[in-house]
Amino acid sequence: MSRIRGEEEWARQCLAAALRGARVKRHDDGSSTGMFDLEILYEDGRRGAVEVTAAADSESIELWNLLNGDDGRWIEPDLKGGWIVALYPSARAKRIKVELPRLLKQLEREGVREVRTLVGRSGLLEEAAAQLGISHLLQSGTEYPGSIYPTIELPDEKSGGVVAETGDALAKWLSRWITEPEQEHNLRKLRAADASERHLFVILPGFADASFQVTDLLMRDGAPLPTIPPTLPGEVSHVWCMRTWNSGEGMRWSPTEGWRRFDDKDSSRQ
Repeated sequence: MSRIRGEEEWARQCLAAALRGARVKRHDDGSSTGMFDLEILYEDGRRGAVEVTAAADSESIELWNLLNGDDGRWIEPDLKGGWIVALYPSARAKRIKVELPRLLKQLEREGVREVRTLVGRSGLLEEAAAQLGISHLLQSGTEYPGSIYPTIELPDEKSGGVVAETGDALAKWLSRWITEPEQEHNLRKLRAADASERHLFVILPGFADASFQVTDLLMRDGAPLPTIPPTLPGEVSHVWCMRTWNSGEGMRWSPTEGWRRFDDKDSSRQ
């Protein structure tokens, strides 16, 4: 049996905390193709099928996995470390993993502690960083020798804007995003599920394919819930959204309860 993905386990914990009395377990064990990710078993015998997905393209998901490794820390023994690395969402994870430590080692040898690629001066180091999809490199103090701290450099429209008075932007975005062709594989699994409920759990990483008006709602504690329901395809009866940040709360919608908040600990949020 293959190991459960980290994001699936996180979603499983959120579902179990929010759905009192229900048991949530792994369903896709790799034994056959087309299996949905998680299964909800209610006390009254009903079953729910769950697909866990991320609002990012497949290459960006590789970058997300790089930034959220199993051990939570990237250490290169040959480096002094303490490097903060701002990456563009277009950066490719495999190349970063191989070439970034080499570049940082060169910077340490030459005593260079900071490189910016969006400046008037463009030398060999700036060019090398830019080719890797890096906007900014900065070495600072650290208690973990050899450490690298990657972050995502977001465009202005995704990193800031007007704070909305309602959460309707989330409902409207979900209505569009779920029906895009890239989500068809998730819908197909839910469509084939023998279950009374079909849940789509959407994770929004730091480089999510959504505007600031959407992601901000999931970063702020107590952000307003949507006042309108999402328009969902027939394959989806329930939808959950959560951001990969320590702050903020998730928001979920069901046809019986409407919009509610949730996290991986408290099932009583309204």
